[in-house]
Amino acid sequence: MKSSSADLPQVLIPYPGPSDDAREQDIFVYLRPESNGVLVESTMLKVVEHHPDYKQKLKLVYLANMPGKYILDQHIIENHYQLKLYFAVHGRKAFTPAMSERFAAYFDTSFEKADIVGSFEALKRLNMRPNELFQTWVPTDRMLSMNGQTVKLVQDLYVVNYDLPAILHKNSRSTDIAVMMFRTSVGLSHFKVLAGEMASALGDAGLVDEHTPPSRLFHYSKGPFEGILDGLGYLCFSDGRRAQMDELSYARYLHAQGLGYEDIYALLRNPIGCFERADGVTVEEDLLAYTMFDSYHEALSKVLRIRSQYHRLDG
Repeated sequence: MKSSSADLPQVLIPYPGPSDDAREQDIFVYLRPESNGVLVESTMLKVVEHHPDYKQKLKLVYLANMPGKYILDQHIIENHYQLKLYFAVHGRKAFTPAMSERFAAYFDTSFEKADIVGSFEALKRLNMRPNELFQTWVPTDRMLSMNGQTVKLVQDLYVVNYDLPAILHKNSRSTDIAVMMFRTSVGLSHFKVLAGEMASALGDAGLVDEHTPPSRLFHYSKGPFEGILDGLGYLCFSDGRRAQMDELSYARYLHAQGLGYEDIYALLRNPIGCFERADGVTVEEDLLAYTMFDSYHEALSKVLRIRSQYHRLDG
């Protein structure tokens, strides 16, 4: 059945196409379903508009409103979080040997004997609803982040990716979200400061309380590879078509440097790998986290030093 216009994205500022200038970076910003959309969006844009680099080194080049029905029908959330979802479903079985060792050392317990479960199983075991599990507070020493995944010790269960059920639950057919894309030549680290200013402005406007992290209101691309992932999910056109890999600036940069588009897809699908550092030491990292706030060149240089790649049980 053909979608009605109400089901399609409302593109207010159309995407101008990829930039072939490696000094520019594309950064996506989108609001979480739980945010007060219009007020949050306008408050954040005011911060950008008052920035001294606005329109010169920092430009808003894409703005769209994405209906909840479109997001669900296109499986955008599931595709965006596919690795986290995989770990949330498989729990212990998804761990790499290095993750097993880090888990045992951090929690000072046996990995084999610990009760490690994915978050969906944890909902049944703990008799909790998704948001209840999400909001369950634990001390920082009962929370471990590694390879882009989190383990949260709730009661006596080590819950893998406790937030996934709530993320999926909060996205419904009635929750539209706003998506922005900025093109900047001042770097991701500079944009991190700007994102902090946005968060402060939201607090000053009373749109977020002191107990709510800004990350629960909005997301922004924190690295070149995360920018590609964001673009594949949230860059779209008025007819509902989603952007392809070759329409994204950083993917085109990588392609010009010799990486095939299928290679880039493979990196995003299985981002955990062993990277050789400049000092010769090999470390296991998640690509998106490992290239956080990197320039295009810095992120590529890390990819070229991948010595092995983790592949999921489902291929």
